[in-house]
Amino acid sequence: SAEQPRNRGGAVPPPRNDQQYDPAGMSYPYQPQYPPNGQQGYPGAGQYGGQQRRSSGSSKRQSGTRVSGGGGKRSSGSSHKGSSSSRAKPAVSSKSSSSKKKSSAARKSGHYNGRQLEFGSNSKVPAAKNEREARKQSKKMADAQYTYGGKKSHPVRTFFTTVLILILVLFIGVNVLLYSYVSKVNIKHGGQRTYTSASMKSDDVKNILIIGSDTRDEEQYGRTDSMILLSINKSTKKITMTSFMRDMYVNIKGNDLEGEAVDFRGKMNSAYVYGGAELLMDTIEYNFDISVDDYVYIDFISFVDIIDSIGGIELTVTDEEAQGMKAPMAEQNNILGNKKGTDYLTGGGKLNLNGNQALAYARLRYVGNADFQRTERQREVITKIIEKVKGSNPLVMHDFAKTTCSDLTTNMSRADMMFMVYKALFSMNYEMNSLRIPAEGDYTYGDHDGQSTLDVDLEACRELLRKEIYG
Repeated sequence: SAEQPRNRGGAVPPPRNDQQYDPAGMSYPYQPQYPPNGQQGYPGAGQYGGQQRRSSGSSKRQSGTRVSGGGGKRSSGSSHKGSSSSRAKPAVSSKSSSSKKKSSAARKSGHYNGRQLEFGSNSKVPAAKNEREARKQSKKMADAQYTYGGKKSHPVRTFFTTVLILILVLFIGVNVLLYSYVSKVNIKHGGQRTYTSASMKSDDVKNILIIGSDTRDEEQYGRTDSMILLSINKSTKKITMTSFMRDMYVNIKGNDLEGEAVDFRGKMNSAYVYGGAELLMDTIEYNFDISVDDYVYIDFISFVDIIDSIGGIELTVTDEEAQGMKAPMAEQNNILGNKKGTDYLTGGGKLNLNGNQALAYARLRYVGNADFQRTERQREVITKIIEKVKGSNPLVMHDFAKTTCSDLTTNMSRADMMFMVYKALFSMNYEMNSLRIPAEGDYTYGDHDGQSTLDVDLEACRELLRKEIYG
């Protein structure tokens, strides 16, 4: 190759202040180079293509091109592809000429201020000072992913953001559905509670009294046939259903329906007649020293619709029970407007009972151990309903919730009911226990004012409640 021009010191002169250093070894005012059509340069930032840049620099060094610092001439010892002339060109020293070239480059690349180059986005990328730094920039920019506005979008962050949005939408939808159920419940605020200082009380235990009556209208305040205390203990993860025998002879103390104080002894189920649900809750709390938080009232006819909404329940019925169910079912058919003999059973066995049949089974009193076995059947029916709902599909659960809530009356607020619904959802797998008050050996048969009663050992009953519910 031809000998390259040198200055007097024999060294290639450094670039002037208005020149930029080119990693390819050339000293002239820097202008971005662009890849040919179909080739990819630095992604996302308008830098010239790394591979083309390096190959261009390599070919220039092979050609032996040099530039003198004092306005010398550039000469080429061999042919160079892409050069328009073999004659040396004077180096640019004029600021106006440099500005023109920078303006031209800026129009092509986007923006260039001598140190930073911006093209196709809002990001600014420092110009590479050497080939090694250029390769690092190329790799870094190739790995980057850009979204709208030039901001980086990480796929993992995008995934979790989407999941959180879906969870939020689902949570709102579930709450709207639950509130639609709760809004169907009839809320009734009756008389004032007078006794709420029982010693058996805990933040981990919620006690709700389920009141069942055979009256057609809750305003009649008839005698209650079913009094079941539903206790949910989140500490022991147990649900206990406690039946209180209606013939227990206890002290009835509180306020009557007119707000007047009452204090007398009588059968436990008469408390509802004199003072409604509030007097009944006070009577249980006063005699058995256990906190009663709220109540839920349901009449027996509504019980039919609830069981029918889940397609009936499976029970084992004896032949004697099947025969004895005809009497209560005849009364129910008359109320429901059914033909005489509707739903009568021809015999016992393991049967799927509809609402009318299951209600007659729960009300059956004169087969077996009288009222003792009757309360046992009632707890069995409630347990079967819960088991059936737990194993049902969402559509059946929806029908059950809609029907049940429409037939309930309670003193709980909407907020309290929403809280109870969530508690019920989280307690679906709790252990189910059954209890009767009084237990065997804790009572004697009595007679008061010509009525057959159960005279109970209150201290023994309290100890049993404390052990089974709070222990």
